[in-house]
Amino acid sequence: MKDFTAAAIFERGRVAFGEKRRKYARQLFRNALKACGPDDSQQLRASIQVETGRVARDLGDSESAVRHYRTAAELYRGLNDRMNLAHAVRHVADILRGMGRTGEAELPILEAIALYRAQEPLPQLHLANALRVAALLKEQAGSNAEALPLWVEARDHYRAAGVDAGVAESRAHLAAEEGA
Repeated sequence: MKDFTAAAIFERGRVAFGEKRRKYARQLFRNALKACGPDDSQQLRASIQVETGRVARDLGDSESAVRHYRTAAELYRGLNDRMNLAHAVRHVADILRGMGRTGEAELPILEAIALYRAQEPLPQLHLANALRVAALLKEQAGSNAEALPLWVEARDHYRAAGVDAGVAESRAHLAAEEGA
């Protein structure tokens, strides 16, 4: 593969991922990272890190996924790419939440929410997804009362984005709390 550029290997990995060939995609993404040279952009490096994190998450390797998303976040921070930075830290928070590391997930999700709120136009779906993660974190920590306003806001943003499944999930959490 050393005859291929990092970008070409990365694209092959994206195709493999799309074909649900996860292990092969992971191998290609790792090769793309190794193939990165001084002429490759930080944006390409960040994109490879994101996809490597995504495939690691799909394969159940949460620790690796967190490492790759964190590396991508730092690259996006250096590029001042606030939207992709928000996505990366939101994924870090959600993966950490899934691992039961709620305390460690709190700062990244707060950063993601702040970054999404600062975007023009407001990215309704992305903000709703971040608010969902924040609400789930509060519930996991036993702070259901603090989760309620997050679920209300998430529901409203899901509604504005036309995502019925998100509206339904938010309503279910709100109804469960009212019934408690």
